[in-house]
Amino acid sequence: MDDKRSAGKIGLALFGLCLIAGAAPAKRTNVTEIPAPAAVTVRPERGPDRPAGQTLLQPSPSGPIAERVAWARGEAKANRWEKGFWLGFGVRRLMGEHSSMGWYPRGDAGTHFTLDDMINGRKTPLEKKIAGDQAARGTAASMPGEARAFAAARRSDEPERPVMKEVGILVLLTARPEDFPTDIRVSNLDLSFDLEELPFVWVGMATDPESLAYLIPLYARASADEDKRTILWAIGLHRDPAVVVPFIERILAGKDREEIRAEAAACLGEQNDPQALDLLLRTIKADPSHEVRERAVEGLVEMDLPAAAEALISFALNGADRPVRSEAVRGLAEKASSATVKILVKIASGDKDAEIQKEAIHAIPDLPGRSGLPYLISLVMTHPDETVRKEAVGAIGDVGGPEAVKILTEMAKGRGR
Repeated sequence: MDDKRSAGKIGLALFGLCLIAGAAPAKRTNVTEIPAPAAVTVRPERGPDRPAGQTLLQPSPSGPIAERVAWARGEAKANRWEKGFWLGFGVRRLMGEHSSMGWYPRGDAGTHFTLDDMINGRKTPLEKKIAGDQAARGTAASMPGEARAFAAARRSDEPERPVMKEVGILVLLTARPEDFPTDIRVSNLDLSFDLEELPFVWVGMATDPESLAYLIPLYARASADEDKRTILWAIGLHRDPAVVVPFIERILAGKDREEIRAEAAACLGEQNDPQALDLLLRTIKADPSHEVRERAVEGLVEMDLPAAAEALISFALNGADRPVRSEAVRGLAEKASSATVKILVKIASGDKDAEIQKEAIHAIPDLPGRSGLPYLISLVMTHPDETVRKEAVGAIGDVGGPEAVKILTEMAKGRGR
């Protein structure tokens, strides 16, 4: 290797070390400071542990959600809840063992009431440990969000085992049947929820058909884009392709704003169904909106079907436009199969579109368990283009960790690897 090339590699390695040393701390996502809820179930045996407030549990929670809502509104009217009330029902869905959706508080999560606490009673530390152990068997987890994030980092981002978890769908209602919900949210039951000092009514768990029979007509009544997107997201949590796919197809063919149709396209990824895959492929190829096409690729990434992975590779290599190719390239790293990694490295090594090549280089650090390091090292040591080598050094900085620091230090000392 000539002196000029060697000096260039040392400079790049020092640049990478600076990136790691000077990098800002990782931002925490889906975190917000939430005060302890004021509305909780009054249980005589646990009364001293609870703040003042009111939670009602429907005595026999079953049947259509619309009927349960009508019962809750009757209670609201009788109790004169003039400021409104939160109503919640739950569905079960497969999720990563340590993943969650919703919000959790900073600080000591044990001091905050979770939805599960409000429904089933405030738990002691021992009871919470038992609940956490049960999470792996399919019930709501109670492991604090920050602890989950720390555990995930210790596992080096290894793929999570899917387990069945309970998810609450919550709507802010008034006693008047004609009023549309003023807020709609989705949260795992093991997370805290800010009731805004309003009463809370829990009407039980629901089957997917029962939940969809409430949510789809609710979407038809929605007028605000934010409400439509939230309802679509909630609908996407249900794996019932016979109902969900035709519903989404009507939205994609309709006149909703592109942000709404984009959310609808992303929902299809949860269905893991050949009909949903066919609709996604047609959307990616033909929809006039680049945002809708990109979100459709996101849906493709979520599918576990072999045909979905094949389509993702095809779009990454030969997508009709750059936004679709970029999204597909990022999806290759998420899939992280032997076939998708091979294509990702091929694109990173040399693609006719320099921006797509750069996208691929910076997707390699997303491979699980820092398994992308050898590919990046190879690019730094062997690629003839200095721009590519510099991008690869920056990507090694993105991987981070002691091994990345050691590699860059060795490069800077001129020993290579």
